[in-house]
Amino acid sequence: MTKFTVELWVNNKFGVLNRITGLYCKRCYNIETINAGPTDVPGLTRITIVSTGDDYMKTQVVAQLEKLYDVRRVEITSEEPMPEKQAAV
Repeated sequence: MTKFTVELWVNNKFGVLNRITGLYCKRCYNIETINAGPTDVPGLTRITIVSTGDDYMKTQVVAQLEKLYDVRRVEITSEEPMPEKQAAV
């Protein structure tokens, strides 16, 4: 199991984030972190999701996300362990 990051560029419409998280939920995939924000392009939002899984899960997530209507682009950006921040003492 490795930690990987999926970046999505989606249409900024009502219910898109709910459909994406629902896809993860239906397949019992865990979302460790999720972040969404606007891009420079009007009407387009970037969503970043960090998950843990094997190669099969990664390919399935990408394949299923690409089928969603409002998803414009899907990309796995990191497949390495992410460094963790240390708390200042």
